[in-house]
Amino acid sequence: MEFHQLDVLTNQPYMLKKIISYLFPVNIYKTNSKISKTIEVTLYNGELVMDAKTVNYSYGSLQRALRVGLKHIGFEHIQQMNNILVLGVAGGSVIKTLVNEIGY
Repeated sequence: MEFHQLDVLTNQPYMLKKIISYLFPVNIYKTNSKISKTIEVTLYNGELVMDAKTVNYSYGSLQRALRVGLKHIGFEHIQQMNNILVLGVAGGSVIKTLVNEIGY
């Protein structure tokens, strides 16, 4: 059960961090990369977001932009599509949006 899970990096209760993330982003992990410079994993609005200097891998601002685009296409139109090609799954936010919000 999630209430008893501990953050493996800090040994602190994960649920507490998740609740706090609705007030402000909570940094979970940060590391350096030769290619991306700094990579961060942050809890934001209860979701894990992985970011580098020039890339947002999941959720965050690009997720909001995706929703705008999908609303412009029309959820009903998307639900009738037989196939959808998703390039770059990253954290899975695109798939979660298609399944949970659009019902694809």
